[in-house]
Amino acid sequence: MIDLHSDTIYALWKDNSSQSVVHNSLHIDKEKLLKAESHGQCFALFTPMHDLVPERHKGKSPWQMLVELHDRFVREMKGAAIPVLHSAKELEEQTLHAILTTEEGGAIEGDISRLKTLKDWGVRIFGLTWNWENELGYPNSSDSAVMAKGLKEKGIEAVEECSRLGIIIDVSHLSDGGFRDVIRYSKLPVVATHSNARSVTAVSRNLTDEELCMLAESGGVAGLNLCPAFLHDEKASRPEEAVSRVCDMVRHVMHVYKTAGEDVLAIGTDFDGIEGNLEIASPDKFYILRDALLKAGMKPSVVDKMWEENAKRVFQSAEEEDV
Repeated sequence: MIDLHSDTIYALWKDNSSQSVVHNSLHIDKEKLLKAESHGQCFALFTPMHDLVPERHKGKSPWQMLVELHDRFVREMKGAAIPVLHSAKELEEQTLHAILTTEEGGAIEGDISRLKTLKDWGVRIFGLTWNWENELGYPNSSDSAVMAKGLKEKGIEAVEECSRLGIIIDVSHLSDGGFRDVIRYSKLPVVATHSNARSVTAVSRNLTDEELCMLAESGGVAGLNLCPAFLHDEKASRPEEAVSRVCDMVRHVMHVYKTAGEDVLAIGTDFDGIEGNLEIASPDKFYILRDALLKAGMKPSVVDKMWEENAKRVFQSAEEEDV
């Protein structure tokens, strides 16, 4: 399996946790990944920008936080003896690799030259926004006027530079207008690392049917997000009481499959960035979803594409077009 999005590094960093990627009380650790026979786990460097202010954030610029997050990632992977992906060809090996990504493009503070630093770190996927406006563009929003806004000039520059460097753009958390601009300006496949279908659950973080098809046409993928709020419309009195059910995951996957085809399917759990009562709460439980999809009539070959083959193709394509 390849999982395109997790917030495990941020979860460890924000509280200066003594836990590690080797073993912890979070959704993801090495033990669970090995039990799941994972071949690639994406670890996002999520950089908070505004209203998230634990002690670890205070007095630090977004770039300083990103550097600290990267340092923690390097220490964790070294301590866990998990190799960091250097070439997409390594995903053909029957072993676990860590894949470095970023979430919240505001971390570069509008300095496009810093994308080269990310490339040197080994970043494979760059997320332009989180839930706030930044120097690059606008986020997903319940405000239709915000959702219609496209990328800013710096955002277009970032997309073009990422194409030059071979870094894939992530449109999860981006406005609809920004999504269309990324499709227009990116020379690489475009991904939504952790977004579901808006036709099934009408929240702005999910993708419209048109967007799903545009992703497929770009050669990209959409990773299934296990967050309860993106899977169904039911409201819980507290976030930790929200339920993430396999039956709802199946509904989203089958809709994406029927709408945009088998080549756009992928996994992007959002583990360690979501709360709730999760029927699948760790990578080693994904066999439950696999069995449910087969029972729903999905061919094993299509499930294999969703599990890792489509994601591998995207990473390989980005390397082939890297100039």
